[in-house]
Amino acid sequence: MVGPVVYVKRIDDLTGEQLAEYRTQRIRVDLTPEERAAYDAAYATYTGYVREARLRESHGAGWWNELTRRSARDGQARRAKVAELKLKEIVHQAQGKLDALDRLLQEHREQQMLVFTAHNRFAYQIARRHLVPVITHQTMAAERKAILDDFRSGRYRAIVTSKVLNEGVDVPEAKVAVVLGGSSSAREYVQRLGRVLRKKGNEQAVLYEVIARNTVDEGIAQRRKPRTVKAY
Repeated sequence: MVGPVVYVKRIDDLTGEQLAEYRTQRIRVDLTPEERAAYDAAYATYTGYVREARLRESHGAGWWNELTRRSARDGQARRAKVAELKLKEIVHQAQGKLDALDRLLQEHREQQMLVFTAHNRFAYQIARRHLVPVITHQTMAAERKAILDDFRSGRYRAIVTSKVLNEGVDVPEAKVAVVLGGSSSAREYVQRLGRVLRKKGNEQAVLYEVIARNTVDEGIAQRRKPRTVKAY
């Protein structure tokens, strides 16, 4: 609305001076046998309809939007859409991701951590499991401020959230971020990485992506990570 981008700087060009040095690490986990069975069943229903209806061939890049449109009036399309939501719920809330987070919290027990999920339900589950505060769109402004203030003071060493802390919120300094789920948006990836890049001495930041092996989670993670990490 205001014209083209006039200047772009790569984040890697800013590390060391303005931003903290960082590393990223992908951790792959397996679904449990029960999760795998449910995932495979949902995946078969979802992809089966997409192939049978030839959505990719007939609608190209807009095939997913066409599936969503059809699901409002067609029973088979609706079943495929429900299956899609089911399989994504399975990978976004996999038990293996909880186990990986347990290990990371132990490994970084002396550091403050931000934990990002795809949905509020999983964020609240983690908050109950580890007795850490959670911030979602349902968190009132006063409570959000109190949580962030206590995180800044060191009273809390971890905060779990879905998307609220991606942008628009002044998040206190943290050097560890764990992404348990999210969209395929490169913008979201950069926003979450940026939350741990505030420079503090020579301390290195780290962003972990926990991914469910042999699922759509791998494709989502691959698409969201830009080839060149940019700061606009």
